[in-house]
Amino acid sequence: MKKNLLFSSFVISAFSVGAQITITTSDMPVAGQTYIMANDTTVTSFGSAGVSQTWNFAAWANQSTDTTIFETPSSVPGFSFFPTATLGIDGGDGASFMKNSSSQIDILGFYADFGFGPMAVPFTPPQKFLTFPSNYLTTYNGTSKYELTFFIGQPGLDSMKVKASINYTSTIDAWGSLTTPVNSNVSSLRQKYIEISTDSTFLLPTGQPWMFNPSTPGNPNPRVDTTNNYRWWSNTKKFPVAEVIADGNNVVSSASYLLSMQVGVNEQVMTKNEVNVYPNPASDKINITGISTESYLVIFDVNGKLMERTRLKKSNTIINTANYENGIYFYQITALTGKPVGKGKFIVSK
Repeated sequence: MKKNLLFSSFVISAFSVGAQITITTSDMPVAGQTYIMANDTTVTSFGSAGVSQTWNFAAWANQSTDTTIFETPSSVPGFSFFPTATLGIDGGDGASFMKNSSSQIDILGFYADFGFGPMAVPFTPPQKFLTFPSNYLTTYNGTSKYELTFFIGQPGLDSMKVKASINYTSTIDAWGSLTTPVNSNVSSLRQKYIEISTDSTFLLPTGQPWMFNPSTPGNPNPRVDTTNNYRWWSNTKKFPVAEVIADGNNVVSSASYLLSMQVGVNEQVMTKNEVNVYPNPASDKINITGISTESYLVIFDVNGKLMERTRLKKSNTIINTANYENGIYFYQITALTGKPVGKGKFIVSK
């Protein structure tokens, strides 16, 4: 809600705390932005729904951090399976893809290696993450499905399949002013996002048709989980300012708040040449120099297969590529604090 410039500064200050806002597609992340969230597992309450709320989370702790890097989707492994994506998120263990439009932002699916080789997992249809414009009491619902098939190759057992269905309902259940350890009096909308996930497992015995896998004690089939996700959106951060994840009874499992936002950090790092990976092309090894803080390194091939995950010290590091096939590889280096240090690609040619 825009303020009238003729208002006095006092009135503007008062409205900035209590006015309802509208969330549109322009308030969503864009490629080149990196967000670091601080996590707190001790949170038990998170305020009420309704109008003109005041949420004070200033006492939330910083027990650990998570980093989300939004990238141009074509630069993320697995993009060829999600050609309509406008955003890619490379999470190290895999990638996810989203599509942002004027009416909604959708989760298209993900691309990951579960130990059986990389695979694309599209959501059918895509799962709505948020619709636009969003105001108090904006609501929608839907169902998305996906399948995972793993080749087992054990005596008597060929493969295993997981069929998943996600029923979701989203409601903007509150608006008001949000304070965290980092941000104060941020005008926000709170989104309550309920997910009911049903996972069914099937087995393929050798030479037989698919069969439903019977339940065992402690391992029900199908498995049904309900999750309540609460997200606080603003017009200024392009990412949730805070988030709470709870079960169906609203018992909190984790809470997080936006710690910092970096724009174009990847380009800035590479421009400064703080990290140097050579030789390029490589044959049997690469050298990594310029690491000023202990970090994590991950390397993927062009198909998204994880090739390397290791911890880097401040000194120079040598990575053995003798077992790498000829081709292009992507690397990402992240400090232990969650801050991106560097990323890029190199070629192996023997």
